[in-house]
Amino acid sequence: MTSYNDLFVAMVAFIGGVLAFAVAIGPWQQPYHLRSISHVVDRYGMSAARSVWVLVAIISLIAGMAIANGVRPGYATPDRTLSGSTK
Repeated sequence: MTSYNDLFVAMVAFIGGVLAFAVAIGPWQQPYHLRSISHVVDRYGMSAARSVWVLVAIISLIAGMAIANGVRPGYATPDRTLSGSTK
């Protein structure tokens, strides 16, 4: 069962992915003034910077899906206690 915390984090990742995708296909120029993206624009051009935004969007969407499905590394297992109990 997925907890509400996981769903919240998954929704934040989904929203971030949608926003990054909107930046990649939209007419906005302000996000391209970020330091790391402006270096990509200066060195490789605007199409490469748009590709970076699409890559960020894809990674965010995949991470959101993984989090929503409860995928986590083996060392990060949640506690098996009830939410109302204390130890």
